Amino acid sequence: MKLKSLFLYVFILFFINSCQFNQLSVDISKKDLFSISFVNAVPDTFEKKLKFVFNSNSKIDTQAKISIQEYIFKNYDIFGGPALRSLEGELNLKINIEISTENKKIIKKLATYKRYKSNELNPFAQEQMIKALESEMQNELIKQIIFEVNAFEM
Repeated sequence: MKLKSLFLYVFILFFINSCQFNQLSVDISKKDLFSISFVNAVPDTFEKKLKFVFNSNSKIDTQAKISIQEYIFKNYDIFGGPALRSLEGELNLKINIEISTENKKIIKKLATYKRYKSNELNPFAQEQMIKALESEMQNELIKQIIFEVNAFEM
């Protein structure tokens, strides 16, 4: 029994080694090689976050470009039951990005969705909650953009 399990372990290790299984390594230092452009609809907070992540204030002349072509933030109210007010709200944040170099170009649509309870009695508190959720959604989209840029570089 021990011989069979030992043989099985050796066979699995040999199989994993022979198929070139290895961990994906991402070089974060290459993020400085991209220039970023925005359309007018992109809010300043999102621009500042992206410029901070990609160090777009650097003076390096780059051929690689990231272009945010569309920014759509929508709030939908979901009604249900006997109440006259909405019970929940859904926030949608969608962007279109274009990542391009001299010989390669990719266009992606990225989106994120959040739901929140809209039974807040204070409308100002609800507005602040929506702003905080929008900021959180922007951070999620920045993570998706970083993932797409790293996948583009491979």
